[in-house]
Amino acid sequence: MRLSKIILFSVLCLLTVGSNAQDWPNLNRFCDADRALSSYTEGKVVLMGDSITDFWLRRDPEFVEKYGFIFRGISGQTTSQMLLRFRHDVIETGASTVVILAGTNDIAGNTGPVSLETVLGNLASMCDLARTHGIKPILCSLLPAKRYSWNKSVRPDILIPQLNAMLKEYADKERITYVDMFDSLADHQNPENENGMFPDFSKDGVHPTLEGYKVMDALLLQALKPSKVKAALKDNAEGLKLMSYNVRNCKGMDKTVNFDRVAAVINDYNAKAVAIQELDSVTVRYGHKDVLKELAYRTGMVPTYARAIDFEGGGYGIGMLSREKPIRFSTVPLPGREERRVLLMAEFSDFIYCNMHLSLTDEDRIASVGIVVDAVKAFKAESPEKPLFIAGDWNAGPASETLRLIREYFDILTDTSINTFPSDKPRSTIDFIAAFKGADIKVLDTAVPAASQASDHRPVFCKVKMAK
Repeated sequence: MRLSKIILFSVLCLLTVGSNAQDWPNLNRFCDADRALSSYTEGKVVLMGDSITDFWLRRDPEFVEKYGFIFRGISGQTTSQMLLRFRHDVIETGASTVVILAGTNDIAGNTGPVSLETVLGNLASMCDLARTHGIKPILCSLLPAKRYSWNKSVRPDILIPQLNAMLKEYADKERITYVDMFDSLADHQNPENENGMFPDFSKDGVHPTLEGYKVMDALLLQALKPSKVKAALKDNAEGLKLMSYNVRNCKGMDKTVNFDRVAAVINDYNAKAVAIQELDSVTVRYGHKDVLKELAYRTGMVPTYARAIDFEGGGYGIGMLSREKPIRFSTVPLPGREERRVLLMAEFSDFIYCNMHLSLTDEDRIASVGIVVDAVKAFKAESPEKPLFIAGDWNAGPASETLRLIREYFDILTDTSINTFPSDKPRSTIDFIAAFKGADIKVLDTAVPAASQASDHRPVFCKVKMAK
């Protein structure tokens, strides 16, 4: 939020410095196009950049039409200008992924001399903004260039490899996907054109030809894995896929914390929303890491967190990962004498999903049911046409009094005959997904994935068909 305020303040300052700089970042370039985009359409990929991105749209229209990417390239721009328009042209589009290809105009000095460290900082700030808003950033290397025709005093053949090395180091450290386009486009045959673009790939040595863009197409698709994304979207179009998973802060049965292992389980099922329990947020015991965001980075999903208690300098609670940003969400405290509990409710474009991790104490669980029912009724009242689902680790079995009370208001969708805890040798079923009674849905599939090591719980999964 503080960074956003700084950016907004900078924009306001720039808009007052005179007629030649009334719109220095060119905020109005895509203003109408951005407003025309639906904020809650899932899977949008925005390409942020300069003329290289701008020309991509013009020179390779078949690629654009096939995959529907949103191109936000402005010729001549530097990363400072892109940072100022990042909210307008990326965040406010409702993007799920942003591909950033920028920096060559900084090296060319288009807006004045700038250090490589400053360029890296601008790119890092864009990645920070993206992550804060649940958008997966993908960083591309700068393309090779031997010389700039408009500024021959600069040595891009030296500076671009240096900046690319800095970008790669940053991306590795922050676990951001890095796409090396430099090596595939560089001229490795002519020593006199070392670190320049291969002649077949560029006529001016800076901007790719169609042949060059085809190489970039393949590299980008490899990073995005669109076949998997398309399969997930198609699958969700045929039915809503939901998951619930107590991840125990990604500590497996081997006592090892492994975010990748848990993310792999989630990715395998391509759910539209995942209710997640037992999450530390920047606590001492987890090295000040935000566990939900660690999973969000690895799944490309939007994180929504609900803190139940303050703990070791941070928080402990539950959360949700989703393919789209919630339209709104709310939390309600729940009783727990061993630790306070919380209910998370989130509304999406065509459904509502709720998450709760109930107390270990029977009396607290029973007391929680009435609170939860009143809360979800009030939350659903604002969008009565949408089906409401609720999930979580309820610390109670199918024959318990807690489940009897829950069944008065909800239909259990998952198979209660398959145990979920402990994950290596399951002996009890305490994880569920349910639907608020009266929902016009049909259960198409249920599963308890055989994830025996990633956490001490196994996840539960269901796929339902909703009425149009």
